[in-house]
Amino acid sequence: MKKFIILILFVLPVFVQAQNLPSEVKISTDGRLTFGGNITEGLYQTNTINKIEITLEEANWFQLMDGTGGPNGNPGELLIATLNFNDELILDSVLVGIKGQTSDFQNNSQKKSFKIELDAYKDQDLLGYDNLNLNCAFQDHSSMREVLYYDISRSFTSALKGAFVDLYINGEYWGPYNSIQQIEGTYIQEWFTNNEGTRWRALRIGGGGGPGGPGGPNFGAGTSTLNYNGADSTDYNTDYTLKKATKENPWEDLIQACDDLNNVPIEDLYDQLKYSLDIDRTLWYLAQEMVFADDDSYIFKGGMDYYVYWDEHTDRIIPMEVDGNSVLRDDHIQWSPFYNENNDNFPLLARMLQNTEIRQRYLAHLRTILSKHFLEEKVHERIDEFAAMLDQKIQDDPKKIYSYTQFLNGVQALKDLITTRIDVLASHPEINRLGLSISNVVLQSSAGIGIAPQANEEVTINAAIAEGAKSAFLYYGLGFDGVYERVEMFDDGMHGDQAADDNIYGAYIPGFLAGDYIRYYIEAIKNDEHLTASFFPEGAEHDVFIYQVAPAEFGEGDIVINEFMASNDNTVSDNANEFDDWIELYNAGEETIDLSGFYLSDDASDITQWSFPENTSLAPDQYLIIWADDDEDQMDENNLHANFRLSAAGESIYLLNAEGEIIDHVDFNKQEANIAFARRPNGIGDFEKSPATFNENNDTASSTKNVGEKPLFSLYPNPTNSQFYINSLALDASNFELSIFDITGQQVLQKQDLNTQQAINVMDLSNGMYIVRLKDTNTKQTYQQKLMLSK
Repeated sequence: MKKFIILILFVLPVFVQAQNLPSEVKISTDGRLTFGGNITEGLYQTNTINKIEITLEEANWFQLMDGTGGPNGNPGELLIATLNFNDELILDSVLVGIKGQTSDFQNNSQKKSFKIELDAYKDQDLLGYDNLNLNCAFQDHSSMREVLYYDISRSFTSALKGAFVDLYINGEYWGPYNSIQQIEGTYIQEWFTNNEGTRWRALRIGGGGGPGGPGGPNFGAGTSTLNYNGADSTDYNTDYTLKKATKENPWEDLIQACDDLNNVPIEDLYDQLKYSLDIDRTLWYLAQEMVFADDDSYIFKGGMDYYVYWDEHTDRIIPMEVDGNSVLRDDHIQWSPFYNENNDNFPLLARMLQNTEIRQRYLAHLRTILSKHFLEEKVHERIDEFAAMLDQKIQDDPKKIYSYTQFLNGVQALKDLITTRIDVLASHPEINRLGLSISNVVLQSSAGIGIAPQANEEVTINAAIAEGAKSAFLYYGLGFDGVYERVEMFDDGMHGDQAADDNIYGAYIPGFLAGDYIRYYIEAIKNDEHLTASFFPEGAEHDVFIYQVAPAEFGEGDIVINEFMASNDNTVSDNANEFDDWIELYNAGEETIDLSGFYLSDDASDITQWSFPENTSLAPDQYLIIWADDDEDQMDENNLHANFRLSAAGESIYLLNAEGEIIDHVDFNKQEANIAFARRPNGIGDFEKSPATFNENNDTASSTKNVGEKPLFSLYPNPTNSQFYINSLALDASNFELSIFDITGQQVLQKQDLNTQQAINVMDLSNGMYIVRLKDTNTKQTYQQKLMLSK
């Protein structure tokens, strides 16, 4: 068995602020951005077996669900049931039915595969998931192949989750099942920035086997394998089933990618295709299917057993694995890692792997899988863990398709197939090559080694690359996902490297705005006849380095964030008569400032989230309101609306100038409804809770520093219909001032030289909520309470 070199890294961490990333994406403390590899928990935890019990009212439920059987027969009924999870959580009105084709019509036992729709009649989910797939492991004597497949794959590609569950139906044990995640909204949100993309199942209408066999037209190969069918969307409707779309013409994205994949000259394929197809994710996906010799796959059958996803955030499509119950079959175990590369029906293989850059990237990924994830000892150990969990369950299963002896033999057969598959791949002449080692990757800014750059500052990246390199490249990209730019690295002593010909290579990443996240990785091309490639980190592009441009203020600006309200229930409405969040800016300088090109944001990862319109200006000692309501359609020449909302739970607001420098920002915690956060003194002070002084000087309102503390006075009666009294031992009875503010922060009443025996008449005020402020004229302390007037 061949061994592969694991490359060593030395990189100094740089400042990276925690973000609200998808759950499968994380930033490590040493400055790495990684996708996948997380330990699964909850519904899909693999270290235990959850229990699911289904209760149906129909005594003949199985006959109703089973129908007449056969791929073209009556698929049977979906029945309403109650689901009990781990004897703790009960969901009623779920919809249950038999699923699958081969596992149904070729399976003569009662141990069928089941689908459960949890939200068919009610808005409900099970630990965040709307649907369940419970697979019976038909044609799998080990009862674990699909769970094992996803368990390993999730470390290097956006694979589904899989786990084992105990299934009970109407109190009867139905044995252990493979519980497999579906490709739906929750899955997309776990891996991608948003769920606004388009999903297709590459399922040819009328397909499903028969004449032509795997890889033939009935499985969609040649039409639904990302082939170019023409410029008209109707040429794709029968070959792809549209599952979800949020844009008006979703087909244009699929057509563009298919056009590029099939028609761009091979030598230009990497440089042009990367803008419509995520090449790197696609290669990891193909490597996943190839390593596991997946029978139900793009690489073997073609259409029907994979999904296509257009990611709105990156504007690229990605193929996705959907069916892993037929992996590691003994009749496919000798597959070449380039299976179907000469079949034009499979352009992801036949076209992409003709391009040298793409082919070498694919081979590098295969080597990484074999050296880090598909190791014989590691996988065998995982099989033993799963077998120990299933052993007694299989023995106790009254519905089992295969005997306990078949299970034991199946576990050993699975191990043998793993060993064989590793040997087949590792001995392949194109895989059995060594790339160049890459180490000592170092980022350097003007502030020093490993220190994040300032806004618009170029940074140097160095890497030590072993002797024998033909070339080296630095890849960098803005944000957490998307297209990478590529620049060549040099060892000539003139590109930020140390000295010429010392095997230390250097290149530059240009400057970006404050708060921007920049990801990067290194590629080394060996000076051999194959141009063998290696990457660092090895898991690129799902494991890369990342840094954040330092989000520090750059001197004082005349424009400041002066006040905001993040929980506006009824304080002040916008030009659409809606009570939305708002931000107030103030010009504390002596000159009118042109705000064209300035930015506001509540997201450090997208620091230029909203830009001020051209010709927006702010005069000295004037205020400007921006409605933070994510509703730019309401913007007109007199009303500004940003493309984000504020969180009442707390977050940050950033103000940047036209050069991308942060000139002001505020961090805030949980906010109270209809209470503003304002600078006191106006324009220069710290932020304090305050009655709103919308579009006005903050000094007209009083501080609410005692909010949440024990009140030093009370008002009674409260609510009142005409007048109220003050009760306090903290105030001099004849020496305080009273001011009353409405919910907009406007002062509506003021009285001096009061005592606590006097009635305060508010008959002339309108019904609503008011802030009553008392000022002790001796101590100069101010206190306030809410008053409700209801006549």
